[in-house]
Amino acid sequence: MNEDRSGELVQSYFLGSISDDEVAELDRRLKEDATVRALFAATARLETNLRDAASSVPTASEAPRQVARRPRRHLLIGLGAAAAITLSAILVSQFRPGSSPQPIARVAELSGTVTWIADGRQEDERLGDGAELTGGTLEVSSQDSWAEVVFRDGSIVWVSGPAVVTLSDGEAGKLIRVREGYLSLDVLPQPPDKPMRVTTPSAEAVVLGTQFNISANSSSTSLTVNEGQVRVTRLADGSVQEVGADQRVVAALEQESQFEARPRGEHVRIWKSELPRDARQGEWKPGDVGRAGALRAEAHLFRGDHGEQIDPILLHTAVLGPSVGAMSPVLLSEGARFRIHGRLDRSFRVNFGFGTHHARGGFSGKFATEREIEIDQNAEGLFEIEFSVDEFPRMRSRFPESAVGHELVWFWIQTPRKDVGLQVFGVELTSPEEPSKR
Repeated sequence: MNEDRSGELVQSYFLGSISDDEVAELDRRLKEDATVRALFAATARLETNLRDAASSVPTASEAPRQVARRPRRHLLIGLGAAAAITLSAILVSQFRPGSSPQPIARVAELSGTVTWIADGRQEDERLGDGAELTGGTLEVSSQDSWAEVVFRDGSIVWVSGPAVVTLSDGEAGKLIRVREGYLSLDVLPQPPDKPMRVTTPSAEAVVLGTQFNISANSSSTSLTVNEGQVRVTRLADGSVQEVGADQRVVAALEQESQFEARPRGEHVRIWKSELPRDARQGEWKPGDVGRAGALRAEAHLFRGDHGEQIDPILLHTAVLGPSVGAMSPVLLSEGARFRIHGRLDRSFRVNFGFGTHHARGGFSGKFATEREIEIDQNAEGLFEIEFSVDEFPRMRSRFPESAVGHELVWFWIQTPRKDVGLQVFGVELTSPEEPSKR
């Protein structure tokens, strides 16, 4: 091999088409060249994400047994080969051996615990506003953390936690791999032969220029288009939907689930959580005789804001939100009130907050407050508390002063530093314009 074929060898390895002689050649290059090792590490991380998604895809009745017998390196071919080839081609074009990683984007703003893991390096990097990013992975730890990233062409990606998102930009175009999280994207027109691709465990979106929101977890993806059009492929069976402005589609791994672009529907002004369907973060505890099920707060660490260095703060958080499958967005109206039902082991100061989108648009803001909750032990620690929407001040000056007129996306309840047994039975939004039917 006279020419440098390192990228081709790495691609062949992860596609399972590499020969024994080529394995030996790749092994030699990995030992001798740190750039090749960086390329291999970056490719391995994205290949792992795709394999995790593909291994969950339901296929014909005999397919699981066939996949189980294949060698590990051949797994991608059997489960979504076209997607695997596309991603591998993008990887090779973006990580050319011998070239220095170039910034592809910058951090416009962030809040909370946000970590960047750059391609080819395993260490975490502390981030601040204005930080330049090469290809790599953004990890947003909790619901009250977020980051706004701007690509070189001005396209904006807003990420809210908990989220794990891999970003790259190269000769084949921009690639955003969402393992989990909530994203709002404002994508400027892309070259027709180099669209932006957004992949999740259950879907792939091809974007030439639009504004849309996406919510993804390990088994389902909800995508709402506010401007333009997005082509969405369900990875479970390769079905395709063209999603236009003011439409929404849900792509789940279950092939029998509905996959159809539909109008978002008119706004509603009331909402009552249905658990566990509306749980976003936390541990669901089913009820037993005489006791309702509850969403138990989940522990995570806060390590500082805007690159500051602080000792980690332990937080316990439960998050609920309107179901990703709901076609009618929930609008916050004048005089609307939140009612929260829960339980604590003892009296404690609790944080409450919610995130919003513009009406039929992208991310608009986050709002939070706190309240001391006094627990009557005779009531077994149960509490019910109400807030008006205007009792939640904005978390940043760039956000609107009031959340009225914006869409509710999620609601969180949180105890800092101490585990006091926070459990949430439900959250309800009421409105004088549309009284709750209780």
